Amino acid sequence: MAFRTKELGRLSFTEVAEVAKTNPVLLIPMGTVEQHGPHMPVNADNMVAEFVATRAAKETNAFVAPGLNYGCSDIFRNFSGTISVRQDTLAQMLEEVVEGYISHGFRRIIFVNNHGGNELVVERIARIMRKRHGILVGSVYPWSLGYALMRDQYEDPAKAYGHGGEPETSAMLAMFPEDVTWDRIETGTFQSFQGWEPTGYSKVKVEGQPVPGTIYFESDDVAPNGVTGDGTNGTKEIGEVWIERVVGFAIAFINQFDERTKNAAWATAD
Repeated sequence: MAFRTKELGRLSFTEVAEVAKTNPVLLIPMGTVEQHGPHMPVNADNMVAEFVATRAAKETNAFVAPGLNYGCSDIFRNFSGTISVRQDTLAQMLEEVVEGYISHGFRRIIFVNNHGGNELVVERIARIMRKRHGILVGSVYPWSLGYALMRDQYEDPAKAYGHGGEPETSAMLAMFPEDVTWDRIETGTFQSFQGWEPTGYSKVKVEGQPVPGTIYFESDDVAPNGVTGDGTNGTKEIGEVWIERVVGFAIAFINQFDERTKNAAWATAD
């Protein structure tokens, strides 16, 4: 059955009921509202989640639910425009949203979660749904996939990669060029704080030891401009590679999820 759009929020309730009867895969985009350096929008995580989900849905047996735009971003709370909710708040919202879709016949669910701070909550709800309804829930994390799949595009990924750096900047140039304010772009690295030498937002060098220790900094303690990479060499062309690879992975994953779950007893239960 053909539908006029794969975006569930643009369909009427009668159309949504018809979609549910086809037992599709349902993609739920998630992100957060947080700083991404001086040159990128605070809504970047959500914009990218929606982009990837919508592109992938067009090529698969999937529909895209309206997204959950606020997430757990307390680490960036000192930057203007960052809005963070507590894990329990997000968990309650996500649980009730998923239960709502299940009650209307959607049982094959994949989160397109584009923010690391949400991952614990996503896993928590997936395991609750497994225990309660027997369903298997999947998850796709676009930004993380980009880091994994794009290393061959850079001479020194360790220098280029980071929050507000690469490959985020290139990806945004390809997807939403009008929202990248190039004249504001800055580079950034983790800076020492009160004698600590950070290797990440919560990781520090420990003298004489081969692995880092953990200190829970505020992000601006160790990255004052909000950037921990170098996006100054980012290009739309690199971003097009990001889209091809990340969306390509999402399509492959959704297709495999679809094939391996479509006849499962839990997926076809009334």
